[in-house]
Amino acid sequence: MRAPRLSLLLLCLLCWPAVAPLMAATPRYVVGVENIDYRPFQAGHAGVFEGFGRELLDAFAAAEGIELTYRPLPPPRLLASLLQDRIDFKYPDDPAWRADLREGHAIRYSRPVVGYLDGTLVLPAHLGRPATAIRTLGTVVGFTPIAWLEPLRAGRVMLRENADFDALFQQVLSQRLDAAYANVAVAREQSRRILGRPDALGFDPSLPSTRGDYRLSTVRHPELLQRFDAWLDGQAALVNGLKRRAGLTESE
Repeated sequence: MRAPRLSLLLLCLLCWPAVAPLMAATPRYVVGVENIDYRPFQAGHAGVFEGFGRELLDAFAAAEGIELTYRPLPPPRLLASLLQDRIDFKYPDDPAWRADLREGHAIRYSRPVVGYLDGTLVLPAHLGRPATAIRTLGTVVGFTPIAWLEPLRAGRVMLRENADFDALFQQVLSQRLDAAYANVAVAREQSRRILGRPDALGFDPSLPSTRGDYRLSTVRHPELLQRFDAWLDGQAALVNGLKRRAGLTESE
């Protein structure tokens, strides 16, 4: 009776090397993310990606049986990393960002994940002033004030980049800058965290602003992007719940 059992054991041992790789072959992808504090959307400033973006992509990965590794990078390096195949995906992304660098590249974009509003922020006492009153405009390094490109190129407005939101806010509060250009929801959250109040600077809707959508992008994996789109459609209630928990609204 021992011979059949021994033969079965030997057969299992012979088959194991072929079976083991199949059991461990979970598809893995690298997602490039911004290494800055961009709450309530996401944050990667501490070297760990977290927030709404992380929860959303983790939920998709779990549903699809794949593994996503997040690589925080400075925002200016993310697009180059995607085009040079150093990362599989970029999040967030928008076709309008540095459109000149995207020409000639087959970048694929997901359907919109969450809307955003980038706008001009001024001292509350300066709300309602005309755009001609803005001569100096500040941003955080790596972000292009798309709504102000024409006056910037014409030299009517001077752009000054700041290392982070704290430095940007202080420049406007001390009136060394006439205005800041930033995501409205992020500016409010960062103002609450840094200055203790969300309304230290006010969004002026009469000044240049831009609306858009954050998307997931890729060059190498369009088929997985299609699965991501289908998942977004099928899990709309889950996605909306994650947005509400992060404090994101459709207007932002």
